[in-house]
Amino acid sequence: MTKLPFGMKAPSKGTVIFCSVLSAISGTVYASSESTKKARQAHCDKVSFLADRPCGVHEMPRKVCVYLMPPPGDSIEKSRVWFREYIKPILVAGAVDYDVKEGKDAGAVESAVCEEIKRMRREEAAAAAATTDPSVPAIDAPLQSEDPHKSNPFAPLMKDVQKKIQEQNHYDGVIAIGRLAWREVLNGVAKGCHADPFEKPKEEQQKEEQKEESTGELDQQQQQQQQFEGESNVPIEEPSKQEEVMMTDLVEENPVQKVDHFSIPANMSPIIYVPHENIIGWTNIPYRLFRWVTDYTRMEDIGQYAVDVILKQTRALQVEDIDVGQQEKKYWIGEEAEEAVNNDTPITLEDNVRSALSTYTKSDSQ
Repeated sequence: MTKLPFGMKAPSKGTVIFCSVLSAISGTVYASSESTKKARQAHCDKVSFLADRPCGVHEMPRKVCVYLMPPPGDSIEKSRVWFREYIKPILVAGAVDYDVKEGKDAGAVESAVCEEIKRMRREEAAAAAATTDPSVPAIDAPLQSEDPHKSNPFAPLMKDVQKKIQEQNHYDGVIAIGRLAWREVLNGVAKGCHADPFEKPKEEQQKEEQKEESTGELDQQQQQQQQFEGESNVPIEEPSKQEEVMMTDLVEENPVQKVDHFSIPANMSPIIYVPHENIIGWTNIPYRLFRWVTDYTRMEDIGQYAVDVILKQTRALQVEDIDVGQQEKKYWIGEEAEEAVNNDTPITLEDNVRSALSTYTKSDSQ
């Protein structure tokens, strides 16, 4: 055995094994991170031309709404990380603004979508009433009022800008991350189309009821004080049996008729489902390590949904597009997730509502 120069000694067997394992792990992590960066950059390059395009003077940036819900058996932070890692960078690269709305409790996303649909229906009803009845003030009535600075040459431009803002008072697209959020988005759209658009939200109704109860209690206290002060109490005659029978007959003859308020807004935003696989559990640790090493494949798959939203190539929503996300259920593990698994039924949507909705097409398949 030849000696090493400069008096160096050969490393021991344990040192060689340690350095080999450390180099393999470090090389794997580095290769995975670099591959993920390349996949992310490839998606950003597909949409970056929209950000480089000069924006018009009266042109408003596109804006989408992202709905998040916590996966069963875990916290909502997992959904936030999923959006932040795979969708947000591509939206930023395509110069698309976004609003993130979180539904931490069941039904929160559904009520938010329902109120948004009702707001759109109210605006359309107000605009229709303003065109048919001239006595009803239009939405842009303040823009048409007399202005002391009417001679200002920039006044027409300001009117155009304000009208453009009013026209774009809706989202250009809706992104639902996960099966739970997707279900509540569709349910919210259906309920919003059937509900009374002028009905107040439940929170406001509860507040009004509480105010009425408090005012009623105050009135009762005032009446009791007046009675104790010596005011004459007028005896109240109880209705006879014949009068009670007549009143019940009138109620039965005139039952309360339910009014159908169904209508669909004209400008419905396209919606899209984004898969969210929250892999948890001790038995899934090997698969979690594998997905962590091959994270670039997930970036390629999930990032493509964001590219489709930005490129804005839409098609009609089909029946097979509704009940999606079945692959997520096998990762709903734990005591808290058992209820979600048992209560998970096929997602359905009425045909008259589905025909008015659209979704985004796969740009890589064209």
